[in-house]
Amino acid sequence: MDLSRYKTGMMVMIAVLWLVIMFLGWQGQFVAAMVLGVILMLLHMMLGVAHKGKLSKKFFIYPLLSWSVLWILSFILSKVFSDKFAGMMPTFTVTGLHPSFAPTFYLYWFGGMLTLSLGMYILQDHWLSQEQWDEFVREVNTDKEETNV
Repeated sequence: MDLSRYKTGMMVMIAVLWLVIMFLGWQGQFVAAMVLGVILMLLHMMLGVAHKGKLSKKFFIYPLLSWSVLWILSFILSKVFSDKFAGMMPTFTVTGLHPSFAPTFYLYWFGGMLTLSLGMYILQDHWLSQEQWDEFVREVNTDKEETNV
């Protein structure tokens, strides 16, 4: 995916998302703010892993998009179950966890970390190949030499 022509729009979207997230937080709309926060982080990650404006479609789908879906689901499901059991004790737990906390643990924390870690390991050449790393080291060394002269 070529992101180079969308970079400015993505940066503007990031700024707007920050403003909207703060506004939603002030209004008490925390789940909506957290969902938009995931989109904000996804945009940052897409820009961060793109090399010369190009983002691997495979890497975008897994782990980035998969991670986003897990986090958004965790926020929504946590809200659903917290509303359902508000003011009362549930008659069951999910592996010992309150039903509203289980999505946070399994989807947000465990699923999100596993997805990103595994995806970055399996597809490491899609976000930082050895060739890209060597090019970066050459650029740093060149800049170092020019600065010392």
